[in-house]
Amino acid sequence: MKTFYTAPAAEQSLLMVSLFLTLILAIITAIVFLSGRRGIKAFVNSAVFLIMFALLSVLNEEFVRSAEGTAPGIHVSVPMPVLWLIVAGAGIMMLTELMGEYRKRRHTINRNSVKEAMDRLPDGICYFNRNGSVKLCSLQMNRIVRALTQKDLQNYIELREALEECGPDTGVICLSKELQNYLFPDGRVWLYREYPVKDNEGNTYTEAVFSDITEQYYKELELKKQTEELKEVSRRLRRLSDNVIILSKEKEVLAAKTKLHDRMGAGLTALRQILTRQSGEGAEKAVNLLRQAVSEIKNDNEYPPEKDDMEKFIQDAGTVGVRINLSGNLPEQEELSHVFLMAMRECLSNGVRHAGASELWIEINEDENSVSVNITNDGVPPEKEVVPKGGLHNLYRYAADWGGSMKIQSEPSFELTVTLPKDKEEQG
Repeated sequence: MKTFYTAPAAEQSLLMVSLFLTLILAIITAIVFLSGRRGIKAFVNSAVFLIMFALLSVLNEEFVRSAEGTAPGIHVSVPMPVLWLIVAGAGIMMLTELMGEYRKRRHTINRNSVKEAMDRLPDGICYFNRNGSVKLCSLQMNRIVRALTQKDLQNYIELREALEECGPDTGVICLSKELQNYLFPDGRVWLYREYPVKDNEGNTYTEAVFSDITEQYYKELELKKQTEELKEVSRRLRRLSDNVIILSKEKEVLAAKTKLHDRMGAGLTALRQILTRQSGEGAEKAVNLLRQAVSEIKNDNEYPPEKDDMEKFIQDAGTVGVRINLSGNLPEQEELSHVFLMAMRECLSNGVRHAGASELWIEINEDENSVSVNITNDGVPPEKEVVPKGGLHNLYRYAADWGGSMKIQSEPSFELTVTLPKDKEEQG
């Protein structure tokens, strides 16, 4: 069987090249990938490298002697197929080691993998040791600090000073010192936070984090804008509701005055008939109506012009022939009094129109946190459950806007209760 010395020159060259490549793989495996390895595998890799190196040296000597046609000094009598198997086996072993080490390192966490993972995060993160020196810092943190200080991050003190001194000169605006929100020139908003952390050995570090809250910030601004717009719409609706109530009051007063005018007209007509000695049916009734009208005018004139809202209400009630029985006093807060007077006037109007009431009982109660008004009348009870609409619906909205409640009782008689807190509760 032919040996290396007797093999053709082409086959010798091919084997030498293969052996040289295998030797390079052994060097890469031993130095680059397996430099930190200990144990049996490190010993085997070193042994394979030395064997490949020695075999290459011997075969190189034989190759030179064969080319010169002289006898080799050291003759390798190993058959060529065996040499090929040795070279191929060593090469396959080195490639397997390299691939295994590569796969292992891809799934092993080390300093480089931690740094690479931090650099991929959208937030800026940095760790400082007890001396304030940078231990580990992400690329995003470097970008943020460079925008603040126009230089790379060096230590913790520089970062704190940059945050304290940020302003129009740096282009970075502190939106809130309490919340530590910062608006950068590119329009992004960052939230800064610090946390103390410890490693497995008990060493303490300071973790500084910048979180991107740009989307939340601009959504909050939009929400505030919409809230202000809704408040303005609410104010306009309230003014419209006030106008509706005022118009309703004026309508009721006009109706009462029209009724009073009709009574006086009928009475005056009856008086003229009596004076002209013309008898007429219903003359006595017309005279009684005139007396009642005169009494109501007299009642109206008895109140001074400077009367307050409650006196005006009592006067208006007397004008339409309703007696007011009041227990308690209106609250001092103007808005609370306004809502209660709305309730009283609505009950007066509905009591006269729908129930033919001649008396109204109003009871105002007050405790530490709230004040309430309870209103009933002596009119005809409702035939069915009263559903808030028109003025009652507006009254319900007013009570709800103030954070209070309105309750209507239909049986056995009509009763309205409005309860309001002394401190207004803002409605969403």
